[in-house]
Amino acid sequence: MSADPETAAEPLDGWHRRHGASWRDDGGLRLVAGYGDPASELALLGRSCGLAERRWIEAFDVTGEDRGRFLNGYVTCDVAALEPGAGAPGFFTDVKGGILADAVITACAAGLRVAVPAGRARALIAHLGRYVLADRVELAAREDLRQLLVAGPGAGELVAQLAPEEPGPWSLRAATVAGRPVEIQRQRDLGAPVYVLWASAADAAVVADELTTRGAEPVGFDALESLRILAGVARYGVDFDDSRFPQETGLDDAVSYTKGCYLGQEVVARIHYRGHVNHALRGLRGAGATLPPSGAALEYEGQEVGRLGSVTRSPATGEAVGLAILHRKAAAIGTEVAVAGSSPGREAPLRVEEPGFALAAAGG
Repeated sequence: MSADPETAAEPLDGWHRRHGASWRDDGGLRLVAGYGDPASELALLGRSCGLAERRWIEAFDVTGEDRGRFLNGYVTCDVAALEPGAGAPGFFTDVKGGILADAVITACAAGLRVAVPAGRARALIAHLGRYVLADRVELAAREDLRQLLVAGPGAGELVAQLAPEEPGPWSLRAATVAGRPVEIQRQRDLGAPVYVLWASAADAAVVADELTTRGAEPVGFDALESLRILAGVARYGVDFDDSRFPQETGLDDAVSYTKGCYLGQEVVARIHYRGHVNHALRGLRGAGATLPPSGAALEYEGQEVGRLGSVTRSPATGEAVGLAILHRKAAAIGTEVAVAGSSPGREAPLRVEEPGFALAAAGG
């Protein structure tokens, strides 16, 4: 972690500095690690309402008369079924069914907004652009938008103060915060409600100030990552990549099996109707004093069965908590896997659990 640089490169950097932010590099992406003690911020997310700038997600728009029909041919969710203001999680897949990115696609007034992991928007614009022939479609990165995330048991109450109608799952609602227009969108719950407020870059700091006035407290990426891992939600680039199929990620609501054809659909459908996958997302728990490193190979009966993805420590028990996509021969709950290179009898194995077991055990 590092201190904020003297010259602010982003509209909210000054706001973060005033709140005492420390920074980290996450694969080339500059993020706020936290504002003090990550454990305290994680505890805050369990009892009230945390506020963060969501830089790890970026967006692009798909506009034009053919936007719905066009995009529906490249994602696993049913874009054609989206009513105005509705959204859906999905995956972009390649011709072999491998995951190019996970996404949330929302039907906005001007077109379709596609939210994807940071660093993927331009690659996906280029990917989709290769298929634009006679389609009346335009693709454009939304670098003018900033995202403020509110999460925790108090997030719903805060949003109720701002929006005349609370957003349903993945849906978008227009609102005004401190006189500035925003769009509020419900996200995937992490043991408690999570919302994102989309605002212009020029308005983001004013909106953030108003949210803190209304009781939200700044939290960093580290605390939110711990919450995500405890909740058992996989992350692109850490827990899965283009070598994985959608059904292996645990994000079951991101695939429609009734929508019809899209790039990679034949492979994804074949896996589904076969009735099982060869690999599945699992939680892991370990009693070791040292957290095993993300990316470490995992072994069962002397064979590699997967790699450790996200990893954190449970604030309730002190145990290591991780996520991994494991081969089915090691995916049964209660199975014990070893970190490759560990010493049997000296380093505790990792026990396979359901994703989200740690949050469920803590009453989240």
